[in-house]
Amino acid sequence: MNDISPPVQSIKSLIKSLVIALVLAVVVLLGAILPAEFGLDPTGLGQRMGLLKLSAPLEQKNLPALAACEENAAIQEHSVQIMVPAGGGIEYKLHIEKGEVLEYSWLSEGGPLYYDFHGEPQDDTTGYFKSFKESTASKDSGSQVMPFLGSHGWYWKNETSSVIKVALKTKGVYQVIGLR
Repeated sequence: MNDISPPVQSIKSLIKSLVIALVLAVVVLLGAILPAEFGLDPTGLGQRMGLLKLSAPLEQKNLPALAACEENAAIQEHSVQIMVPAGGGIEYKLHIEKGEVLEYSWLSEGGPLYYDFHGEPQDDTTGYFKSFKESTASKDSGSQVMPFLGSHGWYWKNETSSVIKVALKTKGVYQVIGLR
């Protein structure tokens, strides 16, 4: 009977190729994917190659002003979890056309927050903003007809010593700007 065994050289080649492929995959992950997609740059290579700009929020990408939403644009719904730092504040924004209606609800886990639901007109350089609702609460909901084209959203301030999570749900015609 003939014993057929694979040549030792081809197993060594296969293992060598596998190790090389794994090393290359780790290099690409650390050097390109993490900086471009997630803003993580453990090697510093992403900064040198300009890849960190790809993961930046829209307002940091030096893009032209957001274009107006298309007429008859589809109504969308979003849910997002926002962590409000202990002793700090955070904003979450949407770009919305004048006359559009935004339906929203949010709920905080961990205590009440000071909040200001407001809007800022597009291209305004004076610092003007209009508050729609301002209070301290653990939740809020409602709808708002937007009085002008621009960024609209919430500022939450956490005066406790623990992070507070906010669950925000929105429905309407808008473009997400995100955290600021």
